[in-house]
Amino acid sequence: MNKQSSLTQKQIWTVAKWEFLHFFKLKQEIISKLIMLVIAGIIYFFATNNMHLAKQYNIAVNTTFELASHIDPAFNFIKLGDISDLEHNLNETTDYDGLLKYDFITTKYALITAEKDTWQTTFKSQLNSALKQAQLDAINLTQAQRDGLAKNTDVEHYILNEELKNQADKSQTYTAFGVLILLFVAMFGIFGQLFVSITGEKQNRVTEQLMATMTPQTWIDGKLSGQILLALKTMIGTLLSIILSMLFFTVVIKQQTLSLDFINWAMLPWFIVFAISGLGICAAFMAAIAAGIDDPNHSSKSALMMLPIAPIAIAFFIMDTPNSVLSIVLSYLPITAFAVMPVRMSLVDLPFWQPLLSLFLSIVCFYYLRICAARIFKMGMNMYGKEPSLKAMWLAIFKP
Repeated sequence: MNKQSSLTQKQIWTVAKWEFLHFFKLKQEIISKLIMLVIAGIIYFFATNNMHLAKQYNIAVNTTFELASHIDPAFNFIKLGDISDLEHNLNETTDYDGLLKYDFITTKYALITAEKDTWQTTFKSQLNSALKQAQLDAINLTQAQRDGLAKNTDVEHYILNEELKNQADKSQTYTAFGVLILLFVAMFGIFGQLFVSITGEKQNRVTEQLMATMTPQTWIDGKLSGQILLALKTMIGTLLSIILSMLFFTVVIKQQTLSLDFINWAMLPWFIVFAISGLGICAAFMAAIAAGIDDPNHSSKSALMMLPIAPIAIAFFIMDTPNSVLSIVLSYLPITAFAVMPVRMSLVDLPFWQPLLSLFLSIVCFYYLRICAARIFKMGMNMYGKEPSLKAMWLAIFKP
């Protein structure tokens, strides 16, 4: 009995070990996690790149600035006797990064800059804290001082670059980011559907039968078209759900009139077109990766299908520097343009040809990506039972 029990336990362990190792491949797991770390690193770079002060910033002031010791040493304050000329010519000089103007009547500071940049947020935050701390450090408070503590010490910020849109009107920014959020939701839908569809049909030998009646390019084009339509349906459905929820809580619960002023209807068509181009590019990329996956349970390539999410995350971190070289390059690079260009359009008045060129490049990118996806799929079908390497997938792109 003990011998039989020992044999049974050994068999159970053997089956358990086989089942575990069937789905767990250490090498593939490590590669998958490394890919995810690279993606996280890319997003972290863009997130932290905007948080650090890149250089020494020269700030002109029109009064003795006693709070300099409470501000980051990266800010160098230079007192000028007359600031009127500099105020009007700040966008033409490189000697000063900004002008801190003190109003002797209202006792308030105003920051004037030629462009919008990330250091300005840091500076205003530190200056506000220093001003409040200076008030709290006062002793023997008089009534006037008590009233002064109650005053708003926020620093006003004026940007001289006329290309930057009026920041008081947030409708364009809200619309751009709203479309990006809907795009993010749709991307996850495409990820799951393409992954299950392509890999599942390959394993069930369904596509082998379809290949007898159509070319790989036809099959890929049909897949992509259907997934893009499904993604648009997801975006529209999610949007309708949000609007209906707002309608219910605003009209029914709060008994108020529903206002959709936060949507910029003039820019919405642009954002939708960019969203569609982004869906096409990301769907083609995901289809190419999925076509090279033989066993979805332990393939390291699965993590690569998450790469199209990175441009959407990056777009949220460039809004403080819409005119930086990096933002401009990303707004034309097809793999990021669908997310970055709408954000730039919501913040900067761009000539008509710039978003049009960006959209054209995105469409060209989608056109060739779908061809690459079809070639990789054709190779994958010819290597049934063996998962192609990334090198083999890359070489297959150049073989008609």
